[in-house]
Amino acid sequence: MAFVKGLILKHVKSIDRTMYLYYPDYPRHTPHKVTGLIVLRGNGDEASVRQLLADGLQALSEEHHIVLAFPNPLPDGWNDTLDPDRPDDLSAINTLLNEISKEDDDPIKVNWIGIPELSEMLRQWTVRNDCKCLLGVDGGAAMAYAFAATRPSDIAAVCGIGGGIPENAVSQAGHVPVTAELYGASEETVRYFCTACQAEMAERKAPAATDENVSREAVDEVLYINPVNACAYVADVKSAGSFAEILARVYDRTFSKVRRINTGKGGDMGRHSDLSGDEFSFVINSDILGDGFRHTWLLHVPKDLPKGENVPLLVFCHGGSENPEEAAHMSKFHELARKEHFITVYPWGTNTAGWDINFDGFCGTTEYNADEVYLVKLIDHLTKTLPVDSTRVYLSGFSNGAGMAQVIAMLHPEKIAALIHIDSNWPGNRWKPMYKPLDSVPAMKRALEEKAGHMRMPVWYTYGTREPSCPVYNMSTQQYQYDFWKTFNNIEVKATADAGTENSCPSGVPGDVVEILPGAPEYPEQYYTVNRFYTRDEKPENYYNFVLMHDKGHEIAPMDPVYAWNYAKQFRRNPDGSVERNS
Repeated sequence: MAFVKGLILKHVKSIDRTMYLYYPDYPRHTPHKVTGLIVLRGNGDEASVRQLLADGLQALSEEHHIVLAFPNPLPDGWNDTLDPDRPDDLSAINTLLNEISKEDDDPIKVNWIGIPELSEMLRQWTVRNDCKCLLGVDGGAAMAYAFAATRPSDIAAVCGIGGGIPENAVSQAGHVPVTAELYGASEETVRYFCTACQAEMAERKAPAATDENVSREAVDEVLYINPVNACAYVADVKSAGSFAEILARVYDRTFSKVRRINTGKGGDMGRHSDLSGDEFSFVINSDILGDGFRHTWLLHVPKDLPKGENVPLLVFCHGGSENPEEAAHMSKFHELARKEHFITVYPWGTNTAGWDINFDGFCGTTEYNADEVYLVKLIDHLTKTLPVDSTRVYLSGFSNGAGMAQVIAMLHPEKIAALIHIDSNWPGNRWKPMYKPLDSVPAMKRALEEKAGHMRMPVWYTYGTREPSCPVYNMSTQQYQYDFWKTFNNIEVKATADAGTENSCPSGVPGDVVEILPGAPEYPEQYYTVNRFYTRDEKPENYYNFVLMHDKGHEIAPMDPVYAWNYAKQFRRNPDGSVERNS
């Protein structure tokens, strides 16, 4: 690693390639979402980077919390024709994309299941694949188009100034939607991205009055939009002013708005949420909970809550190494809350990186679980200070946060009306079978020892079929989870088949009732398989649901929160600990 006058020149030894990095003048670890912008240019000199920074990229980075990366081509330029006899620049760029979160090339320290250690999470910039955007300029546009066409799952959007998509890239492309801002690009480039996005002409902007037969050359901009997914679009722009003006326009319309969601095998185009406005408030580094730690959370209170009424509270825990804003953009529970009239809080873990689901001191103390105390105190605090109905507190979370939501529901069921977590790969090893009896998991052991016999917990759990433990097999993370909740809820626990045997199935154990639900309208190929399980009580109740979302990876799909909420809102927790359905 070499430092060059404010820029960082990073050498990635595994592929013997370099790139310049520019980090905004912010703390690298904050509760706010960070965007990544990867800029491909025609040469590898420092002067070209400095010129682009001066022309607007530095200002954009500082204003909007954007990490900038400038991969360098080899001396003979980019292999934008995808010539098999030349270096594989597609793979090289992909590797560099995954290296922009830190300036050094040191290996990341991970735990026994491959998750980065806390120290590693804290020293990196968190730049998720959902918001990495690609910009091609000064001879780098063709390479940007080629990468977007052939590796679409790795970026959220592409912008190119000039150039055209290589013929080999079109022949190798998967025709997966990629939002594209094209400035003076070739006809073939516009045609390809319109086809990939299944976008139709929606709007023309001309420098003067024109008729419907106006030629493309006379029009400043033509906007093509997918008729069922407004996030999949192509802007074909002929004239747009200076580089700085183009940057501002592309950021405002595209880079700040769209995101790549890991649903569908190549990913789908989705959107960020608008977190501005006085409905949202950040509590940062507050000691108001009185637990000896300072905590941060993002709170959403809809403006039009019914006056004089207490409303439900939804607590959503972020995934590992993520933060409150990222959790809000992923789940969008607050958008649902406006329609359904409930309050949403996105807490940041005690260590501002992850949650102590294994009771191993991950959040800074081994004397007790600081995250458990934190979330219980946060629920109590919000219930006392806001118009919250204490009988209707619901828990959700994603990944590591889904594990933490389960921990609180296990250990404090008297406070929680329903659990609606998403994509938890806990406990055990997400990649392979591992013997893990329930009484070896601290939270599960304690919960089963302490629970009252009448206690039940309504659970709606969503998992993706492209997750590592699907199809579900014996001794997988998913089997341990559903066996616990079935035991807790007095539901028959049936054996789960070993991996690859004839009795295995995607959901492990099929539900007592199985139904299919559609995905979001903008993604017509998506669907859910809901496995409903019923208690053995005198009056059988549907208190556990294992929900598989077809072709979803580690992600929250648009309908995940909707179906989960529709289930959870049926229930309330009575003062005696029992659960009843709302009238």
